[in-house]
Amino acid sequence: MTDGFVRLYRREWTPEQVLRRVDSLAASGMVLGYPPTGRITAISGEWETMGEQVEMTREGVLAAMAGLGEKQFTFQYWLTDTEEEASVICTLSRVGADVVVKDYSLDGFGGPVYRLGQNTVIRRILAEFRATGQAAVGLVVGRWGPSKDTDLDDIVTGGPTPVTIVPELLVLRPEIARRHPELRPLVPFGGFLAYDTDEILALAP
Repeated sequence: MTDGFVRLYRREWTPEQVLRRVDSLAASGMVLGYPPTGRITAISGEWETMGEQVEMTREGVLAAMAGLGEKQFTFQYWLTDTEEEASVICTLSRVGADVVVKDYSLDGFGGPVYRLGQNTVIRRILAEFRATGQAAVGLVVGRWGPSKDTDLDDIVTGGPTPVTIVPELLVLRPEIARRHPELRPLVPFGGFLAYDTDEILALAP
């Protein structure tokens, strides 16, 4: 078990884009419905039921994703190509007025030696980042979790926070990446610059 995560930052979070991204992940084998039953679940953020599964319809989940407000929305994806039943917890939240963060948990996907399970998720999100196109803002992969103690949202969106605990992968817009001398060397990734200490970009399709 780990506290690892992948965070994809983007703009233009419209209902059409929500549907496009959910369908794209489904085509890659990461689906909303639990494969044996098709059951779709969100994760409650209410005090009385914190962490409990809440059954929803596909339409309800899509509407909650598209109508994201000040509160976070957390739900489950399921992988269809693993031997065991594996779910990925995804939490959506906003940073400022126009940036949405999709935080995919790597909890349960391998430990510090066996990374194959994590890579099954990371590979899909790297593909999603590329497919996001001009709406993409940045991407972070932290395999084990310590970098959560840094304000990554502020860093990715161009704030003054220094990178004190470096995640395994940090993909930033060039003008933002160049503000951080602590991130060297930088390598190009599409129209972005990346600090990649773990050769994670090699997983990109």
